[in-house]
Amino acid sequence: MVTKDKFSSEHLLTLIGQQVIYQNQQCEIIELLDGCQLVLQVLKSDKNIQATQYGEGHRTVPITHILTVFDGEGFLHSDLAAAGLEHLLLDICKQLSHGN
Repeated sequence: MVTKDKFSSEHLLTLIGQQVIYQNQQCEIIELLDGCQLVLQVLKSDKNIQATQYGEGHRTVPITHILTVFDGEGFLHSDLAAAGLEHLLLDICKQLSHGN
């Protein structure tokens, strides 16, 4: 089982650029926020209209999802497991244990 104590932010940064399926949409991991949330950008989809500070929509932006990496107990969050990221994190764990 993947737990928080096995990973640092640097290890999680290696996930950036990986593609995963989340909510039946092909996504790419584009950012790690505060070491505990991954930002996924939908690759092939309609765009969202981004509102200004006044609530007016003027430009379109890609659809993104923000996923928490670990739950409150330090285990892999169910959303990440659903996106298939557990196997990527397990690969990182194996590399760490072999000193690579």
